[in-house]
Amino acid sequence: MTNLHFNFKDVFRAGRLGFSAKKMWISFLGLIIGGIGYTILSYIAFLAAGIEISEVWSSYRLMPFLFFDMTFPWYSWVLWIVGILWWLCVTLITGVAVSKVTYEQLKGDEFYEIKEAFKFALKNGKSAILAPFVLIVFIAALIVMGIILALITWIPYFGQLFFALMAIPAFFVCIFILYLVVVTFVSLVIGPSIVGTTGNDTFDTLFESFSVINDQPWRFFTYEFLLKLVMFAGVIILGFFAAKAIYLCYTVINIIVPDEKLGNLFANAAYYVKIVIPDFYPEAIKKFITGYVEWIGMPNLLFPPEYIPAYESWAGAITSFVLGIIYYLIIAGVLSLGCSIYWAGNTLIFTVLVKKKDDKNLLEIKEEVFEEKKEEKPEEKLEEKEEEKKAKKRKKEEEPQEKTEEEKKE
Repeated sequence: MTNLHFNFKDVFRAGRLGFSAKKMWISFLGLIIGGIGYTILSYIAFLAAGIEISEVWSSYRLMPFLFFDMTFPWYSWVLWIVGILWWLCVTLITGVAVSKVTYEQLKGDEFYEIKEAFKFALKNGKSAILAPFVLIVFIAALIVMGIILALITWIPYFGQLFFALMAIPAFFVCIFILYLVVVTFVSLVIGPSIVGTTGNDTFDTLFESFSVINDQPWRFFTYEFLLKLVMFAGVIILGFFAAKAIYLCYTVINIIVPDEKLGNLFANAAYYVKIVIPDFYPEAIKKFITGYVEWIGMPNLLFPPEYIPAYESWAGAITSFVLGIIYYLIIAGVLSLGCSIYWAGNTLIFTVLVKKKDDKNLLEIKEEVFEEKKEEKPEEKLEEKEEEKKAKKRKKEEEPQEKTEEEKKE
């Protein structure tokens, strides 16, 4: 069992715990599965709005998203929101799996299997999904009730008086709604780690989310801020080495392969990759991302080159396409470290907060193991039946002998 400090120092363990092939692989699968579903639904949303695939591809490549100022029909927005929900659900289930592996590792089990983590996540992950969903539904219900009550103000004279009387209760309801929004955010952030460490159902996950924000709000936000620093540092460092590894690979292959051929393949591979920075990001974040991508020597990720005639026609085209896919896999691998650090860190944060608020060490809790009854083989059942028959025959044979002995005595 890992000995924790049960303070902010434990958050910095997230970098070491997250840098794990097992956890990164789980996160990588989550990014791929969630990203594929989101991409398909987003493209369908654009097609439903009458936009051609070529236009979407030239603007976004594989990760299109809608802006609020776009005049799209309502069903396109619904499809896009469904894509976001799909990605969110996959991310939360992945978080449960990573948290479960981290929790077992902290308890001393370094060989907890990925298969078992996914089984646990698929069985209990619905709690991490339903907890924020229940809160969102409740918030929506309160807003609808407010709209219904607002309709009363249309009644002459009485409506205005009713509005004045209900102003103070409405104010407190609005404060309560804002409080529920904060708890929803908390349940999204730490809910998978709650489920991964305790296996709680939806109600208990909600209870722990309320307990965290009520009892330890400052520690929660401070620890989350530190975790984000660790996560971003990990992604930045791994991204730097990934870019340099690509350049090293290019340099080594270029010793044998002509520069004209190799440059054509890599340039066309870069054509397939594009990272779009959303417009709603603050200007400082946009400049940071742009500066970082240029610093590691990969500006093509933001501004891909035009496609040029493939070297050796169809063979070069296929090779460039495959290299483009590999580029995306490398990007997903770098991001998987960030996801792994994030969920491992939240597992640590929840463990520390439970110790602070409940004086309970989750790492000392032993899971109850229920022994499964061994199924009797048909051969064993037949042997038992034969033994029972033999025993009955022996009893029948012994009974007349006992009677004769009694008769002799008489």
